[in-house]
Amino acid sequence: MKYKSVFDFDLKGKTVFMRTDLNSSVVEGRVVISSRLREHSKTIYALSEEGAKVVVLSHQGRPSEKGFISLKRHSDHIRKFIDKPLKFVKWEDDFEKEIKSLKDGEVIILDNTRFLKDEQTKKTPEEHAKDETIKKLGALGNLFVQDALSVCHRPHATVVGFKKYMPCVVGPVLEKELEALEKLEDGTSNGKLLILGGSKLKDSIKLLKGMLENGRTNKVCIGGLFGELFIKANGINFGAKDSFFTEKGFDELVPKAKELLDKYSDKIILPQDLGMEDNKKRKEIKVEELPSDLNPMDIGTETTETFKKEIRASKVVVFNGPMGVYEKEKFSVGTKKVMEALAFHRCYSIIGGGDTERALTSFGLVPQDFSHVSLAGKALLQYLSGIPLAGLEILETN
Repeated sequence: MKYKSVFDFDLKGKTVFMRTDLNSSVVEGRVVISSRLREHSKTIYALSEEGAKVVVLSHQGRPSEKGFISLKRHSDHIRKFIDKPLKFVKWEDDFEKEIKSLKDGEVIILDNTRFLKDEQTKKTPEEHAKDETIKKLGALGNLFVQDALSVCHRPHATVVGFKKYMPCVVGPVLEKELEALEKLEDGTSNGKLLILGGSKLKDSIKLLKGMLENGRTNKVCIGGLFGELFIKANGINFGAKDSFFTEKGFDELVPKAKELLDKYSDKIILPQDLGMEDNKKRKEIKVEELPSDLNPMDIGTETTETFKKEIRASKVVVFNGPMGVYEKEKFSVGTKKVMEALAFHRCYSIIGGGDTERALTSFGLVPQDFSHVSLAGKALLQYLSGIPLAGLEILETN
């Protein structure tokens, strides 16, 4: 589906509300500069250059968590990036007056949207349009720009509430995400591979089921804790690791994994061997040698080579979630070698955000080694699963 772009409009003199995701790690009170901060800063700069009066909306952290802070420090970073007139405005300030006083090309960053009472309340776009703050902002704007796929799965006030008041369109960061994901929509019957790992098992089950059902992938290589779930679904006990699955409540997912295995056995590729931790050393064993008193920490050498072979045979590859505990050098092998194969193969490669992006940088790889590195986390999984995203449903289409 093609959405209208912010650059389809004459922006000079227009008040443009821009929903971003400036959410960043906070270490010892300092906001860590993230890919999201850099990329959204480029959009802010571009809109300012077009003569728009730019009003930036974003959240940071969750209430009651340490990272739930003001956006003041974020705005300081952005001011340095764009070198434009920029003002940070708190919600308790007269934000309406500040927005009305903007001159062409000037920028306001409003404080953390999650400081607002109704921001995270579950409502329809029509209901959020009646929120006190949305009504005030809505009366001042000419255009709403959604620039972050990472917030589009949340029906929050500043994500869905402006449709009643102004055209809602895509910004360049979101547009780039959607263009990359369109590669999975083409009608070719082969060449699309999903490599799925990590430890978010419930989300990954939904993703796998959705992508297999909607034809967005033809084959799936599964590693990490997610791969272990499917090994259990194949009727194999781990031994020492079985109690962990029970304690975490993952046993309830085994029937769902078995159902997918039974239905798509020709498309799902599971680990044949595993890297186990034995007195802080790496020991590889075949899956048929299970159960074991050792804990699996990585996919094994044979599995790694199988996954690399599948990458070389593919045209489009989505990688989401590491193959093991990559933070420990001895157990980073699977994730590292699979990511290197993906970086150096001439396929269209889409890398999921979060842990996957952190993994690639830890191996000396950079985002430019891949066709697209997503800035989204759970929203990406939801999109790929085929579940509608509230933040996209309110956007204007061509």
